[in-house]
Amino acid sequence: MTKYGIADIGSNTIVLIIYEMEDQIPKMLSYRSTPAHLIQYVKDGTMSQEGINKAFEILSEYARVLDEMNISVRYAGITEPGRVSNRSELLNRLQKTSFTVRALSGEEEAECEYIGSKVFYPDIKEGLAFDVGGGSSELIAFSEGKMTDAVSLPVGCVRMASLPKDTDTCEKMLKEYTDGNPSFAVQSDTLIGIGGTIRAAGILSSALFHTGHTLPVAILENVYKGLTEGKEEYISALRQTIDPSRQPFLAPGIHIILDICRMFGTETILVSETNVREGFLLKYVIGAE
Repeated sequence: MTKYGIADIGSNTIVLIIYEMEDQIPKMLSYRSTPAHLIQYVKDGTMSQEGINKAFEILSEYARVLDEMNISVRYAGITEPGRVSNRSELLNRLQKTSFTVRALSGEEEAECEYIGSKVFYPDIKEGLAFDVGGGSSELIAFSEGKMTDAVSLPVGCVRMASLPKDTDTCEKMLKEYTDGNPSFAVQSDTLIGIGGTIRAAGILSSALFHTGHTLPVAILENVYKGLTEGKEEYISALRQTIDPSRQPFLAPGIHIILDICRMFGTETILVSETNVREGFLLKYVIGAE
């Protein structure tokens, strides 16, 4: 059975997952994540040589891992860090690692996120979803099992971490990017949450309040308050359950999630265990075979 090495080059981490297909559904065989914080190497829309080198070194190490496992099918998707003015230089360097690298636009990323979420929630055909990443956040509208609209906001948990706790940056961006768009001029009691930030928020909420994959927004607000006020119980749970590389960015990410929920009048988030990586595999690898 064919095994697929899929790398996800994001703003915060670079992840390698090995999959095989089982009844047309991606099955994860192994997972590894390396902190990269590539968005911090982007200034005035250009990634520094240091950032390019870091991405190259991590992807080269992943290529060696796949060599040892005799996995020849290897693809990499790069999201927000690939939307830089020197993208050609970045991609040309990364292609030398033996991965086939594809830079995803905001809309392509959103479509992969939605396709990925359908693996976990195949029966939800209508609604809204979101993904808060390190450098960008996506809003997704879907109907009849297909994405119908998407908006990519140039703000994520890494960028939010450098702003004051009471910033209204995300709130203003939400209004700016969705104003006049009927797809997002709606109220929705329930949203599907996709990606690492909401999964981490769900893990922490479950550790504190046993929420599972159905996360009440009221509990997430409680978690955010506990983290930002430095309450010992919340900080202790954060340290015990969340990867150290993600810990500094979780509260800023929850800030964005809560702004999104307020905009839509959301009461419950359904946390997806599958995301852009499964979507990338299904659309750009399996779909191209």
